Amino acid sequence: MNLSTVAQLKNMSSSMMVVPDDEQLRLLQSILLRIIDDITCYCDERGLCYALGGGSSLGAIRHHGFIPWDDDVDFDMPRKDYDKFIKGFSEQFSDKYVVQSPETTPSVGLPMARVRLKGTVARTHEDTSNPDCGIFVDIFVIENTFNNPVLRNLHGFACMAMGLLYSCRRFYRDKDFYLSFAGGNEDFARAVRVKAAIGRLLSLQSMDSWTHAIVATYSLCKDDSSRYVAVPAGRDHFFKELYPRDEFAATRRERFEGRLLNVPKECEKYLEHHYGDYLAIPSKDEQEHHAYLELSFGDENSRGMEKDGE
Repeated sequence: MNLSTVAQLKNMSSSMMVVPDDEQLRLLQSILLRIIDDITCYCDERGLCYALGGGSSLGAIRHHGFIPWDDDVDFDMPRKDYDKFIKGFSEQFSDKYVVQSPETTPSVGLPMARVRLKGTVARTHEDTSNPDCGIFVDIFVIENTFNNPVLRNLHGFACMAMGLLYSCRRFYRDKDFYLSFAGGNEDFARAVRVKAAIGRLLSLQSMDSWTHAIVATYSLCKDDSSRYVAVPAGRDHFFKELYPRDEFAATRRERFEGRLLNVPKECEKYLEHHYGDYLAIPSKDEQEHHAYLELSFGDENSRGMEKDGE
């Protein structure tokens, strides 16, 4: 049985989901752009490295902005820059954002960081135990990995195993929600039950402990000049998220919604690796969306939407 539930959750159809209409999607993207501006300005002013990742980098290359139906933003940051960002950005923007990360909010149960706008709500299936659910941008860590191929493979297998165990521990915590969310999708419900059963065996250790353990595993290599890097918390996990440092951690500028933002230096190679023919527009059935359970833009943003609609 395939216990990976990432793709299923991305394409899930459930009565519990909130799907933004076209007007709401435009507003959501405008809010995400404001978060992008704060993050990139902060990083550029301090010389911190970042790059648009996943569908955000695809949007930069194919659309010079958001993919028209896209409702999220991903950034990638090298570990040393990420650590500085999480601490400094949290302090400078504490009145505007909640910054959740494995290091600062381990009980949330996420292996990557989220910058969430206060006064808004974008609750996903990952937020059943999370009181702070603002509209968010994801930040994934580009981890060092070993030059020695044996050590690199051991690091990769350890990351893959830890990622599965971590997911099982969280599914056990949130089992009742996921079974309700599954509706009539028996394949997904079966995967939930198996993962929750494994997670029950792991529940002697708290979610906090497992979060600290996964960070320690992912960041095991401390060589900031290693030839290879990986994004083990990424959707495709360690081995499919393994890149030469000089292609992925190095960046170049591309236009995104009228701004010049960083993408990986070899972005086209990265996109081909993940999407194949990345210039082809997928059919409507293949277009991915977040599974929002609750979505609210806050009073100020909602008034702006009403005014625009007059």
